[in-house]
Amino acid sequence: MKKINKWGLSIHWRYILFAFLIGIVLPIILKLCHTPSVMIVLWLLIVFNVLASYTFGNLIKSNGLHFIFLFVFPILYLIGAFIILPHYSYYFTIVYLCVELLSYNLSNG
Repeated sequence: MKKINKWGLSIHWRYILFAFLIGIVLPIILKLCHTPSVMIVLWLLIVFNVLASYTFGNLIKSNGLHFIFLFVFPILYLIGAFIILPHYSYYFTIVYLCVELLSYNLSNG
């Protein structure tokens, strides 16, 4: 029971859940709400996701998580972009991975 409780409260699950919500669920919700493409690109893809990538990189390093966690958000974003966003949005995956790597390497954690 303690092992299950430890997994439920672990930062690993919170990070994966948050990455899933931002990478897959948020684009679908914005598309269902008929949000203009310009607003999706500006606020979601450029501002919000870059800030999320920066934060994820810092959290991964400061919490001592394995390096492989750096790929969780970009891969989940790519899945979400493949489902609902235009084809040019796939390239943002590279940007998010680079921002996470920079943040990871520059953090003092």
